[in-house]
Amino acid sequence: MEKITDDTIRHTIGSTLIETFDAMMSMALEMEGDGVPAGLDKDRMVGTIHFGGEVVGVMSFNLSEAFARSVTAAMLGIEANEIKSNEEINDVIGELANIMAGNLKTEFLDADLACVISTPSITFGSDFKIDPVDIAPPLNLTFRHQDEYVLVELCAREEIGAKEDIMSDLSSDVIMERVAGVDIKTAIVNSVIDVFYTMLDMEVEAIQQVPDSFTEEMRTVGSVTFAGEVDGMFNIQVNDSFGKEMTAAMLGMEAEEVESKEEVYDVIREVSNIIGGNLKSKFVDAGLSCVLSTPSITNGRDFKVSPTNVITPARFLFSHKDSIIIVEAGVKREKAAAVEKEDATAEESAQTKKIQTVLSADTGSEMDQFKNLGLVMDIPLQVTVELGRSRKRINDVLKMGAGSVVELEQMEGEPVDILINQTLIAKGFVVVEKEKYGIRISEIVSRKERMKSIR
Repeated sequence: MEKITDDTIRHTIGSTLIETFDAMMSMALEMEGDGVPAGLDKDRMVGTIHFGGEVVGVMSFNLSEAFARSVTAAMLGIEANEIKSNEEINDVIGELANIMAGNLKTEFLDADLACVISTPSITFGSDFKIDPVDIAPPLNLTFRHQDEYVLVELCAREEIGAKEDIMSDLSSDVIMERVAGVDIKTAIVNSVIDVFYTMLDMEVEAIQQVPDSFTEEMRTVGSVTFAGEVDGMFNIQVNDSFGKEMTAAMLGMEAEEVESKEEVYDVIREVSNIIGGNLKSKFVDAGLSCVLSTPSITNGRDFKVSPTNVITPARFLFSHKDSIIIVEAGVKREKAAAVEKEDATAEESAQTKKIQTVLSADTGSEMDQFKNLGLVMDIPLQVTVELGRSRKRINDVLKMGAGSVVELEQMEGEPVDILINQTLIAKGFVVVEKEKYGIRISEIVSRKERMKSIR
């Protein structure tokens, strides 16, 4: 990054983590360097937070499950065997990740980089890997306490000028009222059915429960988070075998022709990004500003991705033939932190209860109405034909007048681009029929090229 150096980031993470462990857990941490320790490949916990705004990226806090339990006990002032549930461990790990991300956010703000951070999510299990977000070179910092290690990973880049989506002047009550007015369930069901049909030619339907015949194999979870006036998360999970089918459908090939997991990860990233983006649009339409994180991928056999207890996600189930698609989504249900901390025993607001109702309502008969794809067939799309492009200096533009000729890069006789909602979908040639201009389509862009265009 340009406005803030890697050395500043290293110092902030190092000093924050060492001081926090000393002050809150009476544990001495030592910085080991920039490598990745070998002992964090199984039975581990990862606290993840995304940045949005003028800093885009993700920070993760990794440690073994045994050490996470010891840290939680030290934080709560109890013995490890007195920990009642994994939720207590999740909350402590999430809080530590939040402290580090919060101090990094302060450094970014001091460097005149406006940004927000998401609510932490926790991934834990004995067999999983998190595919890195490929937006910038990762920064890895390793710390040691006796024989236990902590790994902090940060992958971030600057997006100068991206302030609009995170500016807020609304009160917490107004925010909660507007969030409650968004029909999250309907938005998700519509979007999942639509995206699978339009992008993958797959008809999916909402179901109430997983069939007994379904078995969980190696699986992939695509995750995005919301930050700003809306704090939330969206996960989509499929077995790897179905992930290959999705990839083959997207790229116009057979499943056995899919060569690598990276191709599968890219498709699941794209699907989660589009569905999450559709939900974000609902919040924006309701007058709420928020940013959507870069999609992250988790793959393995034994793991779970979940938010901390400030978000209670709802689960949605879909099927395509014998394959199951599991979707989880939720938003933060409580008011802004200052209000909640001052009156922790106050009753939940009517808006919060409405959100709970939206997220926890039965997904059965009401979902059936969305099986009819005719509901999405009347959605208007803007078709644009692009004859060509030209780059001009401001001075040249100001000199333009009636009769001026703008030369385009496109050569005479070359096909023109046909775009739908700014996405290239075909090429064609200009024709004139009955004194009206038209376009005769000569080529439909492949699914692979369409995906690249979307991205």
